[in-house]
Amino acid sequence: MKQRKLMILGASTAQLPIICKAVELGHYVITVDNQPNNIGHQFSQQCVNCSTVDQDGVLAVAQALAIDGIVTFASDVATVPVAFVAEKMGLSGCKVRNAETLSNKANFRVFQQAHRLNHPSFCISERIDLSDIKRCGLTPPLIFKPVDTSGSRGITKVDALNKETCAQAFAYAQRFSRSGLVSIEAFIAGVDVSGDGFLVDGQLCAIVTQKYKRGFIPTGHSLPTDLSSEDQQRIFAEIAKTCLALGYLNGPIDFDVKLLEERVVVIEMSPRLGGNGIPELIRRGTGIDLIEMTVQYALGSPCLLPDAPVVNRRCGSWVFGSERAGTLDFITPADTLREQIPELFEYRFNYQLGDEVLDFEHSGNSLGYALFDCSLDADYNSMVERLRTAMQLRVITDA
Repeated sequence: MKQRKLMILGASTAQLPIICKAVELGHYVITVDNQPNNIGHQFSQQCVNCSTVDQDGVLAVAQALAIDGIVTFASDVATVPVAFVAEKMGLSGCKVRNAETLSNKANFRVFQQAHRLNHPSFCISERIDLSDIKRCGLTPPLIFKPVDTSGSRGITKVDALNKETCAQAFAYAQRFSRSGLVSIEAFIAGVDVSGDGFLVDGQLCAIVTQKYKRGFIPTGHSLPTDLSSEDQQRIFAEIAKTCLALGYLNGPIDFDVKLLEERVVVIEMSPRLGGNGIPELIRRGTGIDLIEMTVQYALGSPCLLPDAPVVNRRCGSWVFGSERAGTLDFITPADTLREQIPELFEYRFNYQLGDEVLDFEHSGNSLGYALFDCSLDADYNSMVERLRTAMQLRVITDA
């Protein structure tokens, strides 16, 4: 039987789970990335040196290689090129208009507003002007964020309409915005909820995780969540309602929402699975393999939704980074770490000793993540402390 060719946009550590899964399933995997040394290229059968945001370049290679499917993983910027190639070649995937809506915070807020979906009040701007903010009816606290990047980059909360403070928050967000546009939004106080799922003909199968954060930076997740089944159903209903309004009825979905007593507000959604080990955590906790479903869907195979997910194993993830920028001097080797923490079932570390690392100011600067089983007598926080202690991460500040 002919091997089917799957093109995966991105070859960093973030894309390793889907690269390895596709290879394990027996497919011919082509990784596309403009970083020839990225680790994902070591696992694929063929690699292509091309930017994942170069739509025409990716399409030309995809057509030349006669691929059977295209996908990305944990990357918002690659979702539009994936959709573009899929549409041009008649492959399974998200429509370009939906990818453009979901990958851009400005587009998504305008979409939510136009379809009368729950959303924060907002103002999109390329310059800071307090009078514009007031005209939009925004009052503190406010969130400043770049419209076209992900991974908690460039986000600041401002508690007062102070000219200097707002200018600093705006400049910080704009520094991460490729378009120069910044979304200024009303802060929504509520429970932060993240999750991943899959849609088949508009029917949603999704799992929400317990989320841990430091400021705006996600530092981990765990299963099961302590949310009631009623609250989880409210979340799923809002996600499904948003997908229906979009016309996005088949494929993977990653989401972040705010849960309030009276409503659920979708903060972000993306037509791909999330990073930092969330799909692997879901597979461990429920047995549902969203990564395999995503691979098979991209290749045009029929997908069946599993029964309602049941978390039958307690497990967690910890995303770690350095408190300061500098040179990585020491970290416990992976084999030794696994001996010391037998509950550890997955560990991804992105660097080598002697590498320069950045401080963990956003998710893009994380050093890696660890996934672990969590027994009833060892709660999430105690497991994280055991890992932190055993890891012995040491970074020397550059002079």
